[in-house]
Amino acid sequence: MTPQGSAERIQFIDLARFGTMALVFYGHFIERIMLLENPAAAAQYKFIYAFHMVFFFVLAGYVARDGDLRMALGKFLKYRLLSRLLPFAFFTILFMGAAAVFPGDFLQLELPSIEGYAKGLLNTVFGIPMFCVPSWFLLLIFSVEMVHYAVFRFLRSNAAIVIAIIAFYLGGYAFNWQFDLFNPLKGRVIGWNYLFIHEAIIMYAFYLLGVYLRRVGFLREKRSPLLLAAAAITMFFVVLFTYRINSGHFSFPAYDAVVIIFSSHGHVVWFAFTALAGSLMMLFAARALPAWPPVVWMGRNTLLLMCLNGIFYHFINPPAARWVVVHLPGTPVVIFGVGCAVTVISLALCMPLIYFLNRWVPQLVGKPKVDGPVIGPLIDMRLAPFEPQGKGSDCHVYPKV
Repeated sequence: MTPQGSAERIQFIDLARFGTMALVFYGHFIERIMLLENPAAAAQYKFIYAFHMVFFFVLAGYVARDGDLRMALGKFLKYRLLSRLLPFAFFTILFMGAAAVFPGDFLQLELPSIEGYAKGLLNTVFGIPMFCVPSWFLLLIFSVEMVHYAVFRFLRSNAAIVIAIIAFYLGGYAFNWQFDLFNPLKGRVIGWNYLFIHEAIIMYAFYLLGVYLRRVGFLREKRSPLLLAAAAITMFFVVLFTYRINSGHFSFPAYDAVVIIFSSHGHVVWFAFTALAGSLMMLFAARALPAWPPVVWMGRNTLLLMCLNGIFYHFINPPAARWVVVHLPGTPVVIFGVGCAVTVISLALCMPLIYFLNRWVPQLVGKPKVDGPVIGPLIDMRLAPFEPQGKGSDCHVYPKV
């Protein structure tokens, strides 16, 4: 068997990213139905959240470029600020404006009002991004990447990476369980959650896992699609039969589910087990599926999709979920069907928005090197010399191992 060409590897990782992003859209809609006391939605929510956010960090580690670590700290920090925190600020401002015009659910903020905006901004800076909740991921991945810059230069062998994975996982789990720094149920919101640094400790373990999988060539060679599909189905049933076991150890027990934003992980063993099984399921599935160009394209724009999900999270999902609960049976099949339909429609509606933002203000949505029609490049190309030279600024080409 011969290694895949780089184009195939780009498509494989982008398919995985898109699939996980679809779960974000689905999970956020199902969450609204769950909060209306629908047990079928609660079960589906718990299943998805057992692994899907963790998998984002596995993917991020899988495509991490070792060459980035050779940048000077100032250059590395500038590039990450412009590609992570600038989009966060851009969408925060965008949604603050939208909240003044359209009615929405902003976690009990009274908008538009001076008090509501002041409280929301305070929480956004020191706690949770109130105006675009899904954008919290950008803060956490920024912190994880900064940890990687500081730590990975000392991990010179695969054995050292494995030891670090275990150490960061157990250390991060113990730290968050012991101190429970960010917990709205206990009034711990302001001041303790800046950039999710506390959660970056444990999520870095999964990021390192992705780095390790890349280094050992996991899924780098062609496999039978049927074999890969069988492996994905097997992992699906592993998650299905184990995700409920992770129960009773959550720091945010209101949901009885893994909620990474609140550092609510559950049992130290079962959290890792189901997260890994779910990650393998997504990897095998992405490797087995054909690369449909629109899906690959959206997979290359997951940062944008994450933030655009705020449109549905704040404005559309709440009334849509109430309509579903009032007018449709609350059976698992109906909830699943409606959730899939809403997800497909939501993603389709995002496509023109992605095109528009990439066309006119790419520098503000995660592509600071691009020269656009309105704004020029925000960063010198020489500051990020290890960017892939493929077609499209979000392409990922695996480094040689």
